[in-house]
Amino acid sequence: MVARDKQSRGLFSVALLIVIALLALPMAAQDNVELTLSIGARGFGDAAPILIEACENEVGGISVEWERISDVPNESRSIYVTNFTARNSKPDIIAVDVIWPGDFAARGWVAPIEDYFGEDELAEYLPGFLAAAQVGGSTYAIPLYIDGIHLFYRADLLEKYGFDAPSTWEALISQAETIVAGEGNPDLAGFISMWAKIEGLFMNWLAFFQGAGGSFFDADGNLGVNSEAGVKSLSTMVGMLGSGVAPESILTFRPNDARLLFQQERAVFLMVQDFVLATLTADDSPVKDAVQFTRVPYFEGNDMTDTTVIGGFLLAVNKHSENVGAAADFIKCFTSYESQVQASLIQGKVPTRPAVYDDERIVEDAPGVAALGANFVYAFARPSAQTGAAYPEISEIMQTEISAALLGEKTPEQALADAEAQILAIMP
Repeated sequence: MVARDKQSRGLFSVALLIVIALLALPMAAQDNVELTLSIGARGFGDAAPILIEACENEVGGISVEWERISDVPNESRSIYVTNFTARNSKPDIIAVDVIWPGDFAARGWVAPIEDYFGEDELAEYLPGFLAAAQVGGSTYAIPLYIDGIHLFYRADLLEKYGFDAPSTWEALISQAETIVAGEGNPDLAGFISMWAKIEGLFMNWLAFFQGAGGSFFDADGNLGVNSEAGVKSLSTMVGMLGSGVAPESILTFRPNDARLLFQQERAVFLMVQDFVLATLTADDSPVKDAVQFTRVPYFEGNDMTDTTVIGGFLLAVNKHSENVGAAADFIKCFTSYESQVQASLIQGKVPTRPAVYDDERIVEDAPGVAALGANFVYAFARPSAQTGAAYPEISEIMQTEISAALLGEKTPEQALADAEAQILAIMP
């Protein structure tokens, strides 16, 4: 009888454990953290669902809904602003343009997330890109993928005249003059870019400016626009117009206008963002076998300067999210080394971790990505982190004054003096 009671109690205990285990299953489902990731379908495309599933498994305890948002930055920004103003907790994670983190952080819309990443982990990202998300000692976003301005050139023409790709502006101008004169083609331009009054014009001047050793803000936070480097940069741009190295039509060019002229074999050098590479190297492109690219030049004596002006996107966490920690853990996985390898192979995205550029899979299966990556070692961000909510107005001021100099309405010295005065008047 005693043995039977012990056996009954044993069976009861096993049954009780089974019931407890079964009851625990729904609780586990209830404890699952639900996150929403907002990112454009075209911007990250086929890589998004694959990486979301992988990170759900790696992080554990999370389920992530992909909210497909417009790939047009102004449209997605407008949606985010509406949500933030209403203090909505969703989406938890947002893809932000490189010039947004400073503004969003200043307005209290995105959460600082450096505590979820060690210093060594943050050091694995491109420092020039990460700087765009660092404000007041805190990090408000993590780089996802990068693009930027590069110098494309006609390798066939350079080879014909015995030139290597130029590393300095002095060499580029000299090569352009020699090739245009030698070809005797009135339709051939030496240099083209996006010098219409757009954000791209400001980016162009910044590349010249950095290549002259300039810095928008110095180490003490002082504005450096109206400086020797600033004047040298703008004077060089004006001089390229005056000498005919750059055609007058460049003042109306947006990126695709410049790309089209180059693709029609009507320019030696092209300085625009890397999204043009796929079109330039397509099977039906007249320059597909002749186009090559290198980093944006610098001025003689400034070879260590960063001249690759970057664009791209980062991931940030909604300040009003109820799951900031889980969102940060997801971002850590979504921007990890392996995730960036897969994003490159699946979607052609250029990684924000320099180590990925040398990965054997990237070198073998995505050599264009690896080649672009070499230029991003010299990456720098526009001064949006330091200027916060004032950045759009500052960019507009710079575009206006640079245009005035290029049109001959002001001297470079006067244009930059006026720009600096206006910027100082609106800076906090």
